[in-house]
Amino acid sequence: MNLPDINIRRAVPDDVHKLAELYDLVWSREVHLLGEKLAAERRADIDTIRNWLEQDAYFVVEQKDCVVAALGCEQRHGTLHLVHLVTHPDYRRSGYGEALMRRAEQHAMEIGAVKLWFDTAPGLKAAQRLYEKLGYRMCGRLNRHYWGTDVILYEKVL
Repeated sequence: MNLPDINIRRAVPDDVHKLAELYDLVWSREVHLLGEKLAAERRADIDTIRNWLEQDAYFVVEQKDCVVAALGCEQRHGTLHLVHLVTHPDYRRSGYGEALMRRAEQHAMEIGAVKLWFDTAPGLKAAQRLYEKLGYRMCGRLNRHYWGTDVILYEKVL
């Protein structure tokens, strides 16, 4: 798939409200796949999102003054932990998730990380297909990990 020219930028503090709206919209629609407690945690408040931006690298795609996709990158012990990948439902299948994942890989190389890793919910099948297409491999499963919800672990060694 040839990706369109997608403008990805680093999230800034002024994005917290846009990110909160995006996370609320996306995760409120995914409760049936994540479970109520995990979906509620993903719909973080403004202060939590502000802390995320202060501690970690977040990348966003913006269209018409609206953040339509986002991905967080937590640098941990020589690895890059990917968190909170979301795409607005109206913009799915537009290449934004793939572009953000590739940007995270670039970021990992820039900071000298040896691998990228993340967890995902078993019900997020489209996301899993994307991860595997990009060369990520399932490396484990944690049963009843987050509030009784199973998660699948993925990694890509650089």
